[in-house]
Amino acid sequence: MGLTAIVKPTHDCNLACRYCYVDPSAEKGRMDQSTLNKVMEQVANNSQDKRAHFIWHGGEPLLMGLDFYKQVSEISCNLRKGGYRISNGIQSNATLINDELLDFIESKEDFQLGLSLDGPKHINDRTRIYSDGTSAFEDIFRGVKRTRERQMRNGRKRHIGGGVIVVLSQANINDLNEIYEFFKKERISIKINPLIQSGRATIDLQLHPIQYATALSNLFDKWVTDYESIDIDPFTNIMGNLMTSCPVGCNFSDNCRRDFISIGPQGDIYPCGRFDGLKEFWMGNINSTGLEPALSSEVHKKLLERKVDSIPGCKPCKFNKICNSGCMHNAYTSGDIMGKDPYCLSYKKIFRHLESFLHTELRGAEVK
Repeated sequence: MGLTAIVKPTHDCNLACRYCYVDPSAEKGRMDQSTLNKVMEQVANNSQDKRAHFIWHGGEPLLMGLDFYKQVSEISCNLRKGGYRISNGIQSNATLINDELLDFIESKEDFQLGLSLDGPKHINDRTRIYSDGTSAFEDIFRGVKRTRERQMRNGRKRHIGGGVIVVLSQANINDLNEIYEFFKKERISIKINPLIQSGRATIDLQLHPIQYATALSNLFDKWVTDYESIDIDPFTNIMGNLMTSCPVGCNFSDNCRRDFISIGPQGDIYPCGRFDGLKEFWMGNINSTGLEPALSSEVHKKLLERKVDSIPGCKPCKFNKICNSGCMHNAYTSGDIMGKDPYCLSYKKIFRHLESFLHTELRGAEVK
C-alpha cells in the first residue's frame, strides 16, 4: 500500500461548517516551498514499495491557489522519474473549483477530487455555510456539477473524481431519504460519514450509535433494491469486507497506524489528520526532526500497540477481522484511544444487517 500522507497546506477555510473537526490549536499559516519539497521527498523515501499517496486536505486546500498544485505536480513528476509511484488527491469543499483547475487536473491525469455537500440547499445550509453566515450551497453545487460533468465527459476517469462526502449528524439524519433522492437525481455518488466529535462539532449534533445504525440500515434497504441507484460508501465497502474478510476503509483498517500520517502547514507530523493540533500526539516536524524519526517515535510506537486482540470485547466478536476496533480517533474522543470506537454498536448492527442480505442473496442464487 505504501504510505498515505494527509497533507494540510493550510488550516484556513472560507467556510464555517458547524461540525468542522480542525482543533483550534492546529497550526496557522500556509505551507512554503521548502516545506512542500521536504514533505513529498521524505514521504516518498519512507514509503514501502516506493508507493506514496498524498491527500491534500485542510481547511480548504484550494485556498493555496493553482500555482501550489503545479508545484506539487512538478515534484510528483520528478519523484516518478526516480522510480516512485506517486498519486494525489484533493479533498475540497468545492466552492473554489473552476475550469482552469479542472483543465489542469485533466492535463496531468492526477489529483482526484473529493468534495463535500450535505444535500439540497435547505439541508446543506444547516451545517455548511460561509463564515459570515450566508449560504454556500450555490457555490458548492456549482463546483460539484462542474466536476461531475467533466468526469462524465471523460468516461469517468479516476483522476477527475467528483463524488461527495455527506456528514451525518442530528442536523440531517431525519432527512437521509431526501438526501439520497437528491444525489440519485443528480447522479452523484456519496460517502456517508458520521459526525466526528472534535473541533467545532457540538454535543447537540452528535449521533447515538443506535440512531446511526438504524438510519443506515433503512437506507441500505432502499438503496439495494433501487436499480437506478448511485454508489454509496460505506455500503459497497462493507459488503466487500464481509465477503472477503479484507477490510477497506481507514475506519476499519488494521494498518492505519502504519500506513497513514498527517503533516500540517509548518511541517508538524501527526498520526492522522484528525489529531492535528493535539500536542500529546505530535510526532515531530518535517523541517526539524524529519519524518523517519517520527515514524519510530514513542507516540507512533504506542499507537501501534492498539490491536483488536488487546481491546476487551473485541477479540470474541465475529466481525473483528473487518472492524479492527474501529477508528482510533473516535476511541480517543470517547476517553480511551486504546479502547473501542464509540460507534462499535452501530457497526455491529450495520454489519449484521448487510450480512443477512448477502446470505439471503447467496441462498437464492444456489436455488436457481
